[in-house]
Amino acid sequence: MTMNLGQAMSAVSCFNYQDLPLMVAGAIAIALLLATACLLVHALAHRAALGRLAAALEQREGERPRSGHTALGEGGPPAVARLARAINATRRRAAEREADQLDLQAGYAHDLRTPLTRLGLRCEMLEDDALRDAMVRDLAEMGELVEASLASARMQRSASEPPRRVDADGLLGTLVGDYRDAGRAVALEGRVGQPVAACPQALRRVLVNLIDNALRYGSDVRLCVQVDARRLVLAVVDSGPGIVPSEMEAVFAPWHRAPLACAPAAAPAGSGLGLSIARRLTVAMRGELQLQNRRSGGLEARLTLPLAAG
Repeated sequence: MTMNLGQAMSAVSCFNYQDLPLMVAGAIAIALLLATACLLVHALAHRAALGRLAAALEQREGERPRSGHTALGEGGPPAVARLARAINATRRRAAEREADQLDLQAGYAHDLRTPLTRLGLRCEMLEDDALRDAMVRDLAEMGELVEASLASARMQRSASEPPRRVDADGLLGTLVGDYRDAGRAVALEGRVGQPVAACPQALRRVLVNLIDNALRYGSDVRLCVQVDARRLVLAVVDSGPGIVPSEMEAVFAPWHRAPLACAPAAAPAGSGLGLSIARRLTVAMRGELQLQNRRSGGLEARLTLPLAAG
């Protein structure tokens, strides 16, 4: 079908030029709607990616950096991916720095053993009994600090691996049995009945530190097991004097020795590292460690750990 020049001119003359502004305005409105939709989709994509990144960071909040930590996902929009890569790189560097510091700490502690041993041998040759006994006590305290520092470095390195499924009942039974064999009264109350997510050596070290601390100030020590749907609570309960309430958090600082609520006249002194090590190892296992005085007297140390999935 063809159209001659006359028909074309007739069609043009029939066009209503008054509608042109409306058509242009409609086209502009459609273009603006499409642009807005594109921007909205882009913004939602960024928001979703940032939300996933924030959730991943919150999940890892409180974790110590470790060389084998699970990296954040580096997908999504370029800006978000770049941010995730930067965070992963920062965590890797922090893990490397902490590993270097722990190695240095372990090295210093190990090297101090030899001169302390020599000093101990020389002290035995002193003729002044009072001076010799005082120096032996000081050297024993220094030796305890050195051993605590070495144990801290070693255990924190061992806790750098991700938690795994652990037979908690077997570990607790063996631990309490070891104390009983050594003539120390530690009672175990309750059972776990399922695996727990933890690092075996780190979990044992935490419990040993808590139990030794309890035995230092009280003879009646109990290890109580409580389990709910998602977590395990291990409470080390003693009959000692407790801790001054204002010192409940301060005692977790390295080298800190808190005044007791009613200290015995000859209370033995610890290294000031036991609770600090216990807290750091607990955090490495994604758990919590808290202290509270009991109304009936004594102190309760509550160790909370996640149960193993599945």
